[in-house]
Amino acid sequence: MAWMGKILGGTVGWSFGGPLGAVIGAAIGNHFDQSGSSNSNGNQFGAGQRGNLNQQEEKQTIFFTSIFSMLAKFAQADGTVSRSEIKTIDRFIKNELKLQGEARRLAISIFDEAKRKNNSFEEYAQQFYDNFKNEQTLVLGMFDLLLKVAVADNDFHHKEEQYIKKAKKIFKINDSQYESIRSQYLDTNDLEKYYKILECSPEADFKEVKRQYRKKAKDFHPDNVIGKGLPEEFVDFAEQEFKKINNAYETIKAERSA
Repeated sequence: MAWMGKILGGTVGWSFGGPLGAVIGAAIGNHFDQSGSSNSNGNQFGAGQRGNLNQQEEKQTIFFTSIFSMLAKFAQADGTVSRSEIKTIDRFIKNELKLQGEARRLAISIFDEAKRKNNSFEEYAQQFYDNFKNEQTLVLGMFDLLLKVAVADNDFHHKEEQYIKKAKKIFKINDSQYESIRSQYLDTNDLEKYYKILECSPEADFKEVKRQYRKKAKDFHPDNVIGKGLPEEFVDFAEQEFKKINNAYETIKAERSA
């Protein structure tokens, strides 16, 4: 994560502002306060320093900040941040984003800073979508993560459901995509769940099932994600989604052949 090294080195800033810019600025400032170090130029961090990160690095910074800012507000939706929600987020940090050391500490700092801010979940979600609306794979992946956190404590609270619906609207996720993601966490009928993952009906002929499988597998194939220049933190997460899609197809294929 080249962008993180540059920012934590205290020599660069970024050109985006808004609620996400405020969160990352405060989180970085807190990092330097705790470490006892400072920007070698004596400058303030944030939107005032322009042109130091290239476009891809800035996108990665926005992506990283968006994840933990949205999760912070989302986890507060039911009035408290439960231990199971914290564990889910920590597993995501360790297992799917594979963050350790400074990267993990920065993620936690962003999460804590966003919890303290008065900005709403919708503001963070909107800024994320404005920057990644042309990368549907990444947007769907973010929505998947939010729903995963929502059900982490085995209680899909009605306020959490309201946030999910807000994210669905902001991210412009259609009903088919919503059901595909929702089924992975809330449906009890396994076979029906697999059809929803592929966004097709159990009544569809196998050619349609195969067509949907190929389309979704292409969208989430790690090579395709890397080729689009998406943040490196997202690649492992996309790979997990790719495995779910493959598993759904193979299960349906076996059932149809039985």
